[in-house]
Amino acid sequence: MPVSAPNSAPAPTASSRATYAWLAALITAVPIIIFAANGTIITLGLCALAAPAWPGCRDALRQVIGTPPGLALCTLAVWIALSISWSAAPADSAITALRLLLLWLGGLAALAGARAYRLPRGAAGALLIAYSAILALYALEIASGGALISLIKQIDPDRFTQFPDAAQREAYRQLLAFNAIGRGGVLLVLLFWPVAALLIDRHPARGKTGLVLALLLGATIFVLLQLPVGAAPLALLAGLAAFGLAFAAPRRLPQFIAIAAAALLLLMPLIAYKIDRPEAFGVEKRSIPPSWQHRIEIWHYTANRITEKPLTGWGFDGARHIDAKATQFVAELPDGSDIAYPNVTLLPLHPHNGALQIWLELGLPGALITAALLLALGFGIAALPLPTSQRAAATAAFTATLCLILLSFGLWQNWWQASFWLLLILFGLASQPTRSRDETDAHPGPPDR
Repeated sequence: MPVSAPNSAPAPTASSRATYAWLAALITAVPIIIFAANGTIITLGLCALAAPAWPGCRDALRQVIGTPPGLALCTLAVWIALSISWSAAPADSAITALRLLLLWLGGLAALAGARAYRLPRGAAGALLIAYSAILALYALEIASGGALISLIKQIDPDRFTQFPDAAQREAYRQLLAFNAIGRGGVLLVLLFWPVAALLIDRHPARGKTGLVLALLLGATIFVLLQLPVGAAPLALLAGLAAFGLAFAAPRRLPQFIAIAAAALLLLMPLIAYKIDRPEAFGVEKRSIPPSWQHRIEIWHYTANRITEKPLTGWGFDGARHIDAKATQFVAELPDGSDIAYPNVTLLPLHPHNGALQIWLELGLPGALITAALLLALGFGIAALPLPTSQRAAATAAFTATLCLILLSFGLWQNWWQASFWLLLILFGLASQPTRSRDETDAHPGPPDR
C-alpha cells in the first residue's frame, strides 16, 4: 500500500482505480444517450476496457458463459454462424455476425468485470446524478426545441426551401431534431430500473428513497411523452406493473413472464398472420393511425414469408434482402380513401418485431434457442440471491426490454445490442456489495476466484 503524505487523501489502490474507471466508462453514456444513441457501443467498449486484470476477468468470464443464459447465447451464436451459409448475402451477413460476436465478447467481458469488483461507496449517488443529468439535458432540449441537437447535426431551417413559410421551416427543424433525440428515450426506460435498484439497496430509507424515485419516474414520464417514441411509455408502464406485482410474487413472476414470453415467441408467426384485418377483433383498420397500420402490415407480410422457410429461416440478417423494396404499403384513411407513402414498403430492413425477426431469419431452431434463452433469463432472475426490491427491479427491466423488442428496432443493431449488455452490467454492479475505502485499502487486488 503506498504511503500518503500527511493531511492528504490516500493514493487510490489498483482495485479502487478499476472501479472508478467503471464509473467513468458508464458516465460517458450521459451525452451519448441523448445526442447519439447509436454510440452506446462506445460506452460498452469502455466498460469492457475497464474490466479488471485479465486473469481474474477470464475466470469470471468462464463462470458467466457456464450459466444457462450463457450456454443458450453460445448455442444461438453457433446457429447464427451456420445460417450465414444460406443467407441471401452471405458476405454481408458474415460481417454483421462478426460485429455481433465482438459485441457479445465485449459485453461478456464487461459483465464478468462487474461480477469481479465491488462498487465504491457513493456509486449509487454517482449513477443517480448521471441519470438526473440525462433528464436535465432532455428537459433543456425540449424547452429549446432541440437547439443543441440541431447545432450538433447542423439542422438549419433555412435549408428546407420546400417550405416557403419560415414557421413551417422551423416546425420541420424541430420535427427532425426531436426525431434525432427520440431513440434515447428507450434507453431511459431500460436504465431507470438498475438506477432504482441501486438506490433502494444503498439507501433503504423508504421515505426519502421513495420520494427520489417518484421524482425520477415523473421526470422520465414527462420526457418520454415529449419524444416520438410511442413504444417507450408503454414499456415503462409494463415495467412499473411488473415491479409492483413482483413484491407479491418475487420468484414466480419473472418465471411466469419468461414462460409467457417464450410462448409468445413461438406463437408470434400465427398471431401476426391473424392480425392483418383488425376488424376480426372489433377494430376498424381505418381508425388506426397509419404508423400502426404499417406495423400490422409488416407483421402479416413477415408471417407469410416465414411460412416459406419455417425450418431454416432465410439466414442471419436476411430480412433486409427479402423484399428489396418491392411491395408498397398503402394506408387506409378514415374518410374511406387510401394513400400510398413513397418508398415505404411492407418489409423494411427488419420486421420491427424481435420474435418475428428470429423466426424469419433463423427459423424454428433459432426460435427454440431464443425461447430457451428467455426461460434461462427469467428463471435466473427468480433464483438470484437478491432482496425482493432488487429482484422486482430486475423483473421490471426484463419486462420493459421484452416490450421494446416486440415493438421496435432491428434485433441485430449494434447500439440496441449494446444497450442490453449495459443493462446487464448495471444490474451486475447493483448486485455487488459496496466496498468501503478501508476495505479497499486493505485488499488492493481483485478478489480470488
